[in-house]
Amino acid sequence: MTPGRSKLEILTALHLALLGVFASWTFGGGSDWAVTAISCIGSLAPLLTLAALRERRAEKVPSATTLYLLIPWLIFNLLVLLSLLQPALRIVTIEGGSVFAPRGDLSAWPCNARPELALKELWLFNAISLSAFNLLLAIRHRRTLRELLLFLTANALLLAVFGSFQKFTHASGIFFGLVPSPNSTFFASFIYHNHWGAFAVLMLSVSLGLLFNLRPWTGYRDFWHSPAVAAVVAIFFLGVTIPLSTSRSCTMLAILLLTAGLIQGLRRVFRHHKEQGRSTAMPGFFLILTGIVALALAYFLARPMIEERITDTQEQISHMRKIGGLGARAQLYGDTWRMANDRPWFGWGLGSYGTVFTFYNNQHASDNLPQHYEDAHSDWLQLLAEVGAIGTTLFLSFLFCPLLLIRRSPEITSLPRYLFAGCGLILLYAGIEFPFGNPAVTLFFWISFFCAVRWTRMEMHERPS
Repeated sequence: MTPGRSKLEILTALHLALLGVFASWTFGGGSDWAVTAISCIGSLAPLLTLAALRERRAEKVPSATTLYLLIPWLIFNLLVLLSLLQPALRIVTIEGGSVFAPRGDLSAWPCNARPELALKELWLFNAISLSAFNLLLAIRHRRTLRELLLFLTANALLLAVFGSFQKFTHASGIFFGLVPSPNSTFFASFIYHNHWGAFAVLMLSVSLGLLFNLRPWTGYRDFWHSPAVAAVVAIFFLGVTIPLSTSRSCTMLAILLLTAGLIQGLRRVFRHHKEQGRSTAMPGFFLILTGIVALALAYFLARPMIEERITDTQEQISHMRKIGGLGARAQLYGDTWRMANDRPWFGWGLGSYGTVFTFYNNQHASDNLPQHYEDAHSDWLQLLAEVGAIGTTLFLSFLFCPLLLIRRSPEITSLPRYLFAGCGLILLYAGIEFPFGNPAVTLFFWISFFCAVRWTRMEMHERPS
């Protein structure tokens, strides 16, 4: 036990650390058994929540403000449970076979096309979101948050190195071919390269935040004898694996993050040298040169993948010009919008997209068979189609209401700023992809978000009013 930290605080951090390691190494939670296991481990969260409330009550620490943030979460749960009472589909027998067909007598109340899938999705969402929410209730020291983020960064770095070796050896499947992958674009333990890309972007933002949270040279001989070196190594390896995984969109997100980091690094170095009355030209030159060398090395390592994706992009642009539109993705979004528009208030039910979308899909494969989609490749459109405008509003309320706790903060410091930046980029990315379809990405998103809120909240209390 560390002095000043309760057992509950340590248990809360250990619970999230266990969830993070398990989810990231079990295919990002991309299999049914992994989803069930993550949900089971996350189900310890309510016990930790109750223990935190009891501890705060014993210490006469007010909890009402924090608990109010769970109101949208509770109403969202109630909405999903109510939807189970009204089936959105009926079973029709045709030529001896049973198929789903939409019900024509649906009221304006919540309904659900796949109740069993809705319960599974809700269980996973609650297990992940409540586990991360406990950071607001149980964590009292920034050191605990920092150690949790350091541990998760080390885990991500290990995954990045593992995935790189796996890529360079041309492994035929995950874990060097031991596990066949249903998707040829797998990376590390993640089945889908864009899910690895989103995960790496989140951890890249964590690494940048931890780097700039360090005071320049404070307590250390120089840069090379400080923990900053480890942070830079993590940033490099996480950054290079994104193009190595062939995720184009996440590569662009990573470039934005790294550019912001380079600019802040230059500003910090200049300020530090000016305070000491030394010239800023030489350190600035070396910092820029280091960035160029790192970029060149990253390109060298990922060159075949980068050139392959550039060729693919050129072919896609040429095809879009030929047909005069965005092609299959635009059709997918249009069909999903029609699905959402038919039940705009409450949607077709959580977890129902893959089943209901078959009635709206107008695309066909090259063999003229219907194209099947389990995901809309836009988390926001899929959320709107599944839970409607009301459910989406509740989800957004649960996401943004915690920001009210820090609305009066005079300053957002480096660590929470980068955590918020990473989360913001993933929210934008969710408009054109489905990062939240991966449990590991979802978990690390909520951990980053609530760590940023809690860190800023603690800094507010430490500053003089």
